[in-house]
Amino acid sequence: MNLDETPAELAARTGLAKTMQTLGHALVAYQIDARAAQDLERVASRVAAEISRGVRRDRAMEMLTSPRVIAALEGRRAVIENGAEIDLFRDSFVSGRTNPMGVGVRVVRRGDTAVATTSLGAAFEGAPGRAHGGVVGAILDETMGYVLPIIGVMAYTANLNIDYVAPAPLETDLTFTARLRDRDDRKLWIEAVGESPEGVFVRAEALFLTVDLSRFTNGAGTQ
Repeated sequence: MNLDETPAELAARTGLAKTMQTLGHALVAYQIDARAAQDLERVASRVAAEISRGVRRDRAMEMLTSPRVIAALEGRRAVIENGAEIDLFRDSFVSGRTNPMGVGVRVVRRGDTAVATTSLGAAFEGAPGRAHGGVVGAILDETMGYVLPIIGVMAYTANLNIDYVAPAPLETDLTFTARLRDRDDRKLWIEAVGESPEGVFVRAEALFLTVDLSRFTNGAGTQ
């Protein structure tokens, strides 16, 4: 979450993540000689060791500082304006702007739907010239998850069914749209579709089960 960080801290982590993502795609897409790879490995190892000497983050406590979670715990519904970007989890490997290994998905609210956009680089290639199906599945699940703050609940994925209609192209603008189809007590049925400029390439539906938020407060901050 890290929603209490300053604008400067967020900008710094976002910029670093973007550069690391670009580096990852470049290392997959282009040849690198052994000398350059070894030099880069030494620098990365030194920086990783330095960072690891710092204070370890507490995901549970960061989550509980989220305005969305606080609103839900107090029985209120977090307000997400139509057309606004949904800032759910900044370190998510799918949509987190600060995750250096992230996919780089951006999600906005469009009425009652969550709309995610991205372009997948070389690091996410499966078959030649096509995005890996697992990455596409993760984006679908994440986009469906973004419907939850729109309807004001927290839930987890219980079942996910995917129909891969066509290949998902690389280096191409992709759009994923998810909406609530039906609801019965704790059960939420959410559907989603993925599109490229050539048309629909994937469809999915999932069963989500709502969760009691108080379970996250029990023992929060403890290991």
